[in-house]
Amino acid sequence: MARKAIVDKDIILELLRKGETTQRIAARFKVSRQAIDLHRKEFINKGLLPDKRAARTGKETVEFVSSTEKIDSANVAAQKPVLIKSETPPQENIESLDTHIDLIISAFNALKRLPVVEKELKTLKQENEKAKLEIERLKARENKRIDQEKRWMLINTEDIPGSPS
Repeated sequence: MARKAIVDKDIILELLRKGETTQRIAARFKVSRQAIDLHRKEFINKGLLPDKRAARTGKETVEFVSSTEKIDSANVAAQKPVLIKSETPPQENIESLDTHIDLIISAFNALKRLPVVEKELKTLKQENEKAKLEIERLKARENKRIDQEKRWMLINTEDIPGSPS
């Protein structure tokens, strides 16, 4: 009977989200990689983890040369596989189709909200203009009050006997 290892699924989920490989996680918990892969598949099925895999690097593809000639044992033995190196580097940060669909949906939702946001912007601009006009009006009123106080002080100092005028 095989030994059933107990691992913390929450920690595994966090490590997978951070980009750790299943091999490293398995080594950390001292379990098999297949056990971690089972948890990863479970997380993907539940929607907790996007279904993306690391890009493979350094792999060579094998291509066999085939011909329409009559096949005999001498030709089969002489036929060698041709190794072809991948000329395009593997893409990093490959997003899943679900992620793309979610981004497109959120973009359309943002476009739907655009008229409302423009209306709010127009309202806020109008309020800003009203506030600027109110500030200008209050500044003019303050300047007028200061001028009246200066004139009143000049008139009062002339009416007082013994004042230097």
